[in-house]
Amino acid sequence: MRKTEKKSLQTADMPEEILAEVRLTFDPPGISRTVPVGKSIIEAADGLDIPIRSDCGGKGLCAKCWVVAEPAANLSPLTEPELDVFTPAEIKQSYRLACQAKVAGNVNIRIPKHALAGAESGDKVLATDRFPVNPMVKRIALPKERLPRDAAGSDLVSWVIDRAGSLTERPIHIEDLEALRQLSEAGADGEPITLVHHEQRGVTAVIAGKREQSLGAAIDVGTTTLAAYLCDLTTGKLLARAASLNPQRQYGEDVISRIAYADEHTHGLQVLNALLIDAVNHLVGRCLSKINASREDVDEVTIVGNPTMERILMGLHPRGLGMSPYFPVIRAGQNLKARDLGLEMNPGTNVYVFPVISGFVGGDTVGAILADAIYQRGETCLLVDIGTNGEIVLGNCQQLWATSCATGPALEGAQISCGMRAVPGAIYQVAIDPRSLQPQYRVIGEEHNILPAGLCGSGVIDAIAAMLRSGILLPNGRLEQGAPGVVTDSQGQASEFILVPADKSATGKPISIKQSDVRQFQLAKSALSVGIELLMKHAKVDRVQRTVLTGSFGARFDWKNALDIGMLPRKAFGGQVLSLENLAGVGAVLALLDKSNRELAATLVQKIHTVDLAMDPEFATRFSEGTLFPAHEST
Repeated sequence: MRKTEKKSLQTADMPEEILAEVRLTFDPPGISRTVPVGKSIIEAADGLDIPIRSDCGGKGLCAKCWVVAEPAANLSPLTEPELDVFTPAEIKQSYRLACQAKVAGNVNIRIPKHALAGAESGDKVLATDRFPVNPMVKRIALPKERLPRDAAGSDLVSWVIDRAGSLTERPIHIEDLEALRQLSEAGADGEPITLVHHEQRGVTAVIAGKREQSLGAAIDVGTTTLAAYLCDLTTGKLLARAASLNPQRQYGEDVISRIAYADEHTHGLQVLNALLIDAVNHLVGRCLSKINASREDVDEVTIVGNPTMERILMGLHPRGLGMSPYFPVIRAGQNLKARDLGLEMNPGTNVYVFPVISGFVGGDTVGAILADAIYQRGETCLLVDIGTNGEIVLGNCQQLWATSCATGPALEGAQISCGMRAVPGAIYQVAIDPRSLQPQYRVIGEEHNILPAGLCGSGVIDAIAAMLRSGILLPNGRLEQGAPGVVTDSQGQASEFILVPADKSATGKPISIKQSDVRQFQLAKSALSVGIELLMKHAKVDRVQRTVLTGSFGARFDWKNALDIGMLPRKAFGGQVLSLENLAGVGAVLALLDKSNRELAATLVQKIHTVDLAMDPEFATRFSEGTLFPAHEST
């Protein structure tokens, strides 16, 4: 479903009596359009492809979507979440939450830079730019040749197959209707043509002329971030890459929120699917433009993602993944056609979607296992992919175990009051002077005089560790009353620790760690640490010799600080520790370029033992204890 369809679906759900239109002007990007009365600001922005950040899925809880909207009289009354978030002074300045404020008249809307989700897109690099190659797809160029004079008892398809068969050892067949249509146009006069032949699906495209460039796209569909890798299927070289935020974030930061959206809205699944497909098309287009190639040059696509993201991309309802026993519709890898998904390339292009291990451990984890080759290693290895969810794999060449723990988006800066992605303006390192107890920090982009706007996940971990060491934060997670930098609320309770005062912040507001932020972090860190410990117990492993941290966040934080605050269990980090960038994406590239990796993936998912932590009574028992921080002797 395309964007225009998505917009019409959303409008179709609205009662007729509120379809009167008003004009909204958004700054940035300087767009002015009419929208139906009764739309929330964030709904109107979405319809105009203006990506306003909303970490809580529009529930008014995260306050990341605040905007300045005037005149106030042309908006719905302030809601309870807005009254809780904004001070009287901010209300006078026309601050509103875009997810709460509904339009009743013409409105001018100023969007702060930090609230634009598109401004946060990052990149997912790979450790190498060349990979082993044994592709599933091969191009066969047929030169110009006069059609046979005596065509009795034969046909164009048979003639083309015979010619192609003489040029390759592969058995050639054409069954795809679109490929037959293309052949009827391009090959009917004997002019040169190029066949795109897939080993399993036969000829997937027929292209006029000699077109030997054969490209493939590997797509990593993360809950938070999407990445595309464009590769040469003949040389195994990575040619281009592009990344963006997952546009579904406006409907919630985690998969549970998106499953709920698909469940609770008549066209919810179609909206989420359209956002994802449009984003993938855009990323592939960006990659192609970097090397001046066309969409006709793309011969195959591989896709990795968690179970929910993969199901939504295929247009399968993820309802079963949101409730026990968390059954996916199908576990096996899927070979689909580009046209069936809405991908903009040759219609018959094969799209391989990775198999999933279970309803809570997905194709992205399979990709990471392939990339790190745990299944070949003699030593016991632990692979921890930390992102919106925490996927954990443990084992070696003899056995493999896997689980997933609901760390939530807090470790990526979401659900943290001053949290943000790791982009310019984000504080990514924090320390506290042991004598003065004054915070010290590093900001992404500080070399360009960019002021701090918030904390990314690594900054949150550093801040928590530094606060704990200095005695500002107690082992039970409470802020120390009266400590330097700790602010007391109207009830006389310690409520937040100020890292950056308002006059040194890009937002004009203090950047702090609030008591509620500590609580969110405690939940995430306990889920991860207890999850690792229980997986080791189920696998009967008491010592890990090699630990790998990966994921968009997992490979970019100070794991020693994470050990100090109990986010990672020490018994799992007694050997070699490596931080490796985006192993899921590497796995997608490996399966794209070497067909044997798909067979291996299918074999692995049948052998991996899974542990459902939600069904493990010991997890609930140990979770509460896991929220506590280790005792530190303050300096």
